[in-house]
Amino acid sequence: MPAMSYFAVFDTLTYLTVAGQVLSIVIGLAVVLSLMGNRLGLRMRSLVSKHALILMFVVALVATSGSLFFSEIALFAPCKDCWFQRIFMYPQVILLAVALWRKDRTIAWYILALCIVGGALSLDHYSDQWEAILNPIEHDPLAPCDLSGVSCSATYIFELGYITIPLMAATAFLLNALGSITVVLSTNAKKK
Repeated sequence: MPAMSYFAVFDTLTYLTVAGQVLSIVIGLAVVLSLMGNRLGLRMRSLVSKHALILMFVVALVATSGSLFFSEIALFAPCKDCWFQRIFMYPQVILLAVALWRKDRTIAWYILALCIVGGALSLDHYSDQWEAILNPIEHDPLAPCDLSGVSCSATYIFELGYITIPLMAATAFLLNALGSITVVLSTNAKKK
């Protein structure tokens, strides 16, 4: 794959991350407003909930594909922290595909659990990278974090002055967590 194609994929994933962050803010506001009884918030939450399974599936599929692109095509060796994040993202593709096929919205609880743990791991990894960026003498970005020889503090990409691979993952986890929350709240509202 030519180097220019790599940069096109990096840029695409970067802009999808920014779009995901903006969408997270909108969905988060809709959830908060809906909890306060705001009609617009309730309508927005209902709209997201109605399409949440397919949206979460697409997010998980893009995140998994991006992760595999970085390791298998761009040849960025995943560190220990990246492997743990993969453990919590990769199964979501299969779980959400089955849930879509069966029209099973109860999957939201399981996706939410995976996202909470995976998102926490992503944010911890992202903070490790920032520590290495801001204080490279104390937090050597080249020091391996395990016997694989790969550093968890290394930053393979740094786009728009803040976007790294762990932040891309954290954004995907946040989007799927918010999607799960909309499903859970809508399901609970229908039970009342």
